[in-house]
Amino acid sequence: MAPLVFPGCCFSQETELPVDRKGLEKLGEKTAYESGVTNYFDSAQLQAVVRGGVKDGLLVDFSHVQRLTNGEKIDPGKIYGTVEAGPYPFEGNETGFKYRRYRLQSTILGGKAVLDVGSLLVSSKNSERWTDRGQLGMLFTIFLEGKGKDRFLGTYSTLVAFKKQDELYLRVPGLVGGPFINRASSENPGRVMISFISEEKVKGKAIVSGGKGGPRIFEDDKPCLEHELVVTGLDPASTYEYKIQVGEYVTVAANFTTAPQRGTEKVRFAYLGDTRAGYGGALNKHMGVNYATLERLCSIAYSKGAQFLAVGGDLVSGYTAVPSDFDLQLHAWKQATLGFWSERPVYAAMGNHEALMRVFKDGSEYGVEVDRWPYSTESAEAAFARWFDHPLNGPEVSDPRRPTYKENVYSFQYGCVKTIVFNNNYWMSNQSRLYGGSPEGYLMEDQLNWIGAELEKAEADPSVSYVFLIAQEPVFPNGGHLDDSMWYLGDNNMRAGVFKDGKLVLEKRGIVEVRNEFLAMVSSSRKVAAVLGADEHAYHRLLVTKDVPVGVLEKDDKDKNGKIDLDKKETCSPLPGLKFSTWFLVNGGGGAPFYAEEDTPWNSYWTRKADPAERRRGFYYSSQENVLMIEASANKISVEVYNLHGELIDKVDDLLGSAGRR
Repeated sequence: MAPLVFPGCCFSQETELPVDRKGLEKLGEKTAYESGVTNYFDSAQLQAVVRGGVKDGLLVDFSHVQRLTNGEKIDPGKIYGTVEAGPYPFEGNETGFKYRRYRLQSTILGGKAVLDVGSLLVSSKNSERWTDRGQLGMLFTIFLEGKGKDRFLGTYSTLVAFKKQDELYLRVPGLVGGPFINRASSENPGRVMISFISEEKVKGKAIVSGGKGGPRIFEDDKPCLEHELVVTGLDPASTYEYKIQVGEYVTVAANFTTAPQRGTEKVRFAYLGDTRAGYGGALNKHMGVNYATLERLCSIAYSKGAQFLAVGGDLVSGYTAVPSDFDLQLHAWKQATLGFWSERPVYAAMGNHEALMRVFKDGSEYGVEVDRWPYSTESAEAAFARWFDHPLNGPEVSDPRRPTYKENVYSFQYGCVKTIVFNNNYWMSNQSRLYGGSPEGYLMEDQLNWIGAELEKAEADPSVSYVFLIAQEPVFPNGGHLDDSMWYLGDNNMRAGVFKDGKLVLEKRGIVEVRNEFLAMVSSSRKVAAVLGADEHAYHRLLVTKDVPVGVLEKDDKDKNGKIDLDKKETCSPLPGLKFSTWFLVNGGGGAPFYAEEDTPWNSYWTRKADPAERRRGFYYSSQENVLMIEASANKISVEVYNLHGELIDKVDDLLGSAGRR
């Protein structure tokens, strides 16, 4: 879990890098102002905005904000907008899925406002039966006066606890984030991890009720801000009630259910992706997240009984060179999923938008973008690991100079289902062949070998009936990303580069070769139910059989330039030797701007079938926002796809059977 304020670092902290640092430095690094940010405030600034100690309510005061995250100096007296607030969670004793509801609004002028929280203690508005205290969900809509034109600085949300003492309303240190249920898996079904962020350093407590005996208390060893409490001694597949206490503040009760034993046949989980900012209103582009759509899809997954939620990346808008901006985006994403995550675990993959970078000037619009160093503290991978509590069973990097795979590449088992989360947005660079790094969609050999080993273990494990593989970049794109993903319009010259001993050495295999090796690998396992992707903002499913054209370099690159060029009428052949057909399902319909279907060799194989039922059998595409519900039983594993309004838009009743794997 990430600290609230990300530490600043400089070049001198890491001298030997696997990218051409000297070459990049010659270009000159862009400033934060030049590269742009999503959030103009950091977590510490935001948490300090709400203050207490006045008779009229809580004081909102931006006077401490004199510099934005992009480095720009401002006059806080020119900040204006609105602040809204309401109980969080709203009527939490009645609901499993926790959510906010706003009841108060105040105008911010000259950087200040007063929020009349006392009115929530009046009987006509006291939905929570509060006596003298409570917790608020708060929403700020912020503008900055400017010469000739005012600027919209965005919307921001936070949590604030308060109490009334005598005639004054005081702010009480409470939770800034969470609580979240993590690492509920069948590898150790008798334990979970509960994480949360407190406003002040305290010894946090988890009070757990249920099972044998009375309530048990799990407490931190020492005061801290970021809390990770491991709750042990639980029964598998059992439901418990819990509360979190920080100081004098105690959360509303919530429930969690432990994972079942390995091999348990009834498993139901949800999958979605691409929840970054979209269009349609302030909450559709809230702090880098499509908060409105994400929360709605999480509520559908919750109400349909998902035991866990898997997310295929592009959680946030990202692409920032400011660590505190990246932190706040991930913080916002976790708040948007909190209704689900406070009771059931969430497992996420890294997308290309989970990018924390250094940006260098080469005259192009975006510049040269590389993963931010020092890698151990400021890379996108390190930041991602701090904000998530994923399994630690990922591969070791073959080159210790590169970023870690820990918590961005991992696997876990839930009942009879094994999920392998890999990262095809690792160590990203948009100029990998010039300065080093890895392009979108690429898999380094160490990670590819780990995936193969995980598939072999699953194949030999009788407790595993079904396997899913999850990563953000589609193996077979079908709309919006044909020019990258794991295809690059057939350009096999796209590959990672490692800088060592003053030279840039490109990886031996290009993107098409890596993709085909991955395809052969997953097709060899009888248990692979599907490969789940995202990135393209839609839903599509594709069945790749031994007859589907995918592109084979040795056969199709007629002019031997390293590219299967369909514009030059080069062919696109099926991959020989595939053992089983494989489903590739993409859900990028989590709220990012939609993409429409485009023609590809693999989808055209199906769409040109004369029989409509045969066309629909092998390929389907929809641009709707959606969530996948996947259910495993003793005899089959099925998938249902629901749009934002809960309408069923697609279904495959038996993934293994329809792929000929039974």
